[in-house]
Amino acid sequence: MSSSIPTTGAAVLQSLRVSLHIMFAVLLAAGVTISLQDSHLSTVAKVGATHGAVALGVFYVVGTVLENRYARAIRQGRTGFNPRPFASAWLGCVVALWVVLMVMSSGFTWLVFPLMFLALHVLPTRTALFTVLALTVFTVGFPFLRTESPLDVTLSPGVILGPVLGALIAVIMSFAYRALHQDALRQARIADQLRAAQAQLAQQEHESGRLEERERLAREIHDTLAQGLSSIVLMSRATSAAFEQGRNGEVADALHLIETSAHENLAEARRFIHDLASPALDTALVPALRRLCTDTQAQELAKGTPLTCTLRVDGVHGEETSDEHLPAETRQALLRIAQGSLANITAHARATHSAVTLGIWANEVTLDIFDNGRGFTPAELSEYTSALADTTGHTGYGLTSLRARVHALGGTLTVDSTPGEGTVISAHIPLTQQK
Repeated sequence: MSSSIPTTGAAVLQSLRVSLHIMFAVLLAAGVTISLQDSHLSTVAKVGATHGAVALGVFYVVGTVLENRYARAIRQGRTGFNPRPFASAWLGCVVALWVVLMVMSSGFTWLVFPLMFLALHVLPTRTALFTVLALTVFTVGFPFLRTESPLDVTLSPGVILGPVLGALIAVIMSFAYRALHQDALRQARIADQLRAAQAQLAQQEHESGRLEERERLAREIHDTLAQGLSSIVLMSRATSAAFEQGRNGEVADALHLIETSAHENLAEARRFIHDLASPALDTALVPALRRLCTDTQAQELAKGTPLTCTLRVDGVHGEETSDEHLPAETRQALLRIAQGSLANITAHARATHSAVTLGIWANEVTLDIFDNGRGFTPAELSEYTSALADTTGHTGYGLTSLRARVHALGGTLTVDSTPGEGTVISAHIPLTQQK
């Protein structure tokens, strides 16, 4: 077993075992003392009783020490000599030595009590009960064996009741010891299972956190680096076409936009490496959205697909509404929603106009992104939802990523589109839950 018995149970069981050993030692010493003080015993008998008691004590100690070492090795997960198959033989030798001492002196009679405990501990239940009964009968009847005339033996109530009550107490305490031991083992198994469950739960939480972090980083990369690099690819193609046609002015403007986009994506990459704080939000949300609209419009112009992109701010104070009181998570989510939506518009909508409307109210913040593009039917929504805004043919997060951001903040994201009439993406994020 990998773990030890719980502290409380182990302490009680250890106390019982130590008490048994102490009782055996005390009664053995008392038997030697009574034998030496018995004037009816010869010197040879006294010496024999003393030597026999020493032999019994040594034999008893050797058996208990081997058992304790083996039990300690098992608790520590080690292997060693297992004395348990020889426990019955050891007990038989101990009882035989005790019988020899009883023949020498009746002062060793009281050793029968620890011997009863040993029998109940070492032997199977039925065999142990039979052994206890035999020891009781032997102790009560031994005076008849030591006299030539059994009729001369006088048995007092104490001589009979003592061994009988001792046997009953030994049986009761032995069963109580076994019940306590089984309960302690059961608690140890439960503790092992609990530790295993806790370790498994910790591993699952770690794995869940790792997967959640990977998902979050994947959304961040999709909404920033992937879209920025996609724009660079498209602008590079448009620049190549303009260069082949000799439109050097457009080439210079396009190269400037490519450099700007590359610089912004480099800042995003460094943000992932350093502190995962968006550089686009170093100032405020409204300027970041205004810059996003301007960059999107310039990039589309460089690709030869003109798109006007405007920003409108609504709220309690209209255009002067401030976003400084918005939580950082909300501001970042709104910027990512705008980035993802505009990227989808430039990649799929074929629109000529888009409008971003930010509404900052007392209890919620809203963000609407409109385009006058080709729109789509409800049947096309699933494909549009998972589309990644690039030209490589890959699919990825798209609106699924945007919905995940909004839902993480307790908000909702809706998509309203009609073929030929454009699309509106609306995000509503409550503010009361985040205060």
